Amino acid sequence: MTVAEKYEGVINYFKINVPIAETELQYSNPFELLVAVILSAQCTDKRINQVTPKLFKDFPTAEVMAASNSDTIFSYIRSVSYPNNKAKHLVNMANMLMSDFNGIIPSEINELVKLPGVGRKTANVVASVIYNKPAMAVDTHVFRVSNRLGLTKAKTALASEMQLIKHIPKENIATAHHWLILHGRYTCLARSPKCDACQLTEWCTFFKTKKINKNFPHSLSHKTKVMPVKKTIKPTEQKKETEKATVKSKAKEETKLKFIAHTTSLKVGDKAPEFKEKNQEGKLISLADYKGKNVILYFYPKDSTPGCTMEACSLRDDYSALTKKNFITLGVSADDEKSHLKFATKHELPFSLLADTDMKIIKAYDVWGTKQFMGKIYDGIIRTTFVINDKGIIKHIITDVKTKEHANQILALS
Repeated sequence: MTVAEKYEGVINYFKINVPIAETELQYSNPFELLVAVILSAQCTDKRINQVTPKLFKDFPTAEVMAASNSDTIFSYIRSVSYPNNKAKHLVNMANMLMSDFNGIIPSEINELVKLPGVGRKTANVVASVIYNKPAMAVDTHVFRVSNRLGLTKAKTALASEMQLIKHIPKENIATAHHWLILHGRYTCLARSPKCDACQLTEWCTFFKTKKINKNFPHSLSHKTKVMPVKKTIKPTEQKKETEKATVKSKAKEETKLKFIAHTTSLKVGDKAPEFKEKNQEGKLISLADYKGKNVILYFYPKDSTPGCTMEACSLRDDYSALTKKNFITLGVSADDEKSHLKFATKHELPFSLLADTDMKIIKAYDVWGTKQFMGKIYDGIIRTTFVINDKGIIKHIITDVKTKEHANQILALS
C-alpha cells in the first residue's frame, strides 16, 4: 500500500463516519478560544471546560484581562496544570493583544506565536478553528496516531506537521486535526490502544505489525539518546569488566527472583473492615456513614506526588459520572489533615481524604508492605483501590492502578 493510498483510505473513512469534528473546548468567541487553548497545554479539555466559565464571565475581553494581574487570574485557574506560568501568560498575552493588535486575534501563524504562552501548536489551533486556515496543530494525540497509522515517520512535532500537510488536501487539514485528536483520545489510546474496536486497521501499520518503531517514537516525551564514546580496553581489563558485569547480572536476577511485591490479603466477597477517621476538614468519616452507597476507597502513598496527583485529578474530573453511579469517593494515606487540606484545595478535590496518620485503616485493609520502585525495595503504602458495594462487601480490588485513567478503570467495572 502506497502512502497516497493510506492517506486516501484514512481521510475517506473520517469523511464518511466523522463528518463533523470540532474542538471539545467550550468557547463563544476567538478570545475565549485562545485563552482555552493556552490553558489546555498538558491538561485535559474536560478540566479546562470546568474552569473557563467563571473566568470568561469575569474576564470577557482582552481589555478586561489586561487590566488584571497574574495573582487574580491564578485564583481562577489554580486547578489546571502549571497555573502560575499560565496566569502570567494570559495577562501578558492580553496586554500584547491590546498594545500590538488592537484587541483583535491575529490570523497569521507568525503573528500568533509572538503572543506570550502561544507556541506553534496553539497558533495552529486558533488559525485553523477561527480562520479555517490549512494549519495542522500536532499535539501528543496527533503525533501518536499519525505515526502509528503510518501517515508519518516523524521524530518531532514539526516534522509530523510538515508531513501531514504535505499529503492531506488543504480543504481537509483543519478538520483532520480534530479527526486525529479524537481518534487518539477515545480509540488509539497511548497505553492500550483499542485495536479491536478501531475501524482504521486496514490502513494501520501498528495494527499489522503490533510493533512500535523505535526510529519513529509515538510520544512527544521521548528523550534523544546520546551514544557513548567508545574506549579502547585492554584484554585483561575487558576480562575483569566482563566478570564484574556477570556478578552484577547474577545479583540482579537473584534480587528479581527473591522479590515479591506485597498484595492485600483481603479478597473480593469479604466484608469491608469498618473505619472511622478525620478528613481534610477535621470531619469524622466512617464506612457506616455510607450504608446503601457504593464506596470507592482508594489508598495512595503521599499527597502532592506526581502519581498521586494524577490519580486524584482523574477521580476529580469524572466525579459527576461516579456520583451518578451512586459512588462515594474516599482517599486514604498516612498524611495529616493539614497536608490533605493543602492537596485538596490546590486541586479542587470534591471528595474526602482521610488522614490515617496512625495507619489503622491502612493496616486493616492490608495495603502496607514491601514494594519496589526504580530498583529500590522498601516498605510503604501499596497503591490499591477497593470498590465496596451498598451492603459493605468488597466487590472489586484494583491493584494495577492506572493513575491517569483510574476513574475510567472503576467506571468500566460498574
